[in-house]
Amino acid sequence: MANDQMKKYIPIQIAKSGLSLFSRNTCSAITAIIMSCIYVIMIVPTVHAQDVPPPTSSDSTTQMVVSDTGMEVASAVATIVYFPVKLAFALGGGIVGGLTYAFTGGDEEATKKVWQNSMEGTYNITPENLTGEKPVHFIGPSE
Repeated sequence: MANDQMKKYIPIQIAKSGLSLFSRNTCSAITAIIMSCIYVIMIVPTVHAQDVPPPTSSDSTTQMVVSDTGMEVASAVATIVYFPVKLAFALGGGIVGGLTYAFTGGDEEATKKVWQNSMEGTYNITPENLTGEKPVHFIGPSE
């Protein structure tokens, strides 16, 4: 297309889409503001929890609550990511366990092993999991 044709074509396409250049910029700005707010909400409690001095005897309860808040938020975010993956794995294991039962002629031991390995284990992430005090078991307990 020639330069003159492009000048005519671009405004027509913008008019057809219903979005002007101004509204696209506005939409981008609103998206950036929302993303910034989410980032601040997630980061500020964690940073604050790192800066809290060790509790004194007079205000130990208040200090512990404030310092644990960041780890609780981080564990909630980690659980939001981890839980759907673990749930899909468990559902798949349930289906495979049922097929194992059918194809082995009713062997309950084989089915039980498949179901235990896929359905048991950790479903949510706690602050203890994040600090390493308690392990995360994606696959159920081993014998």
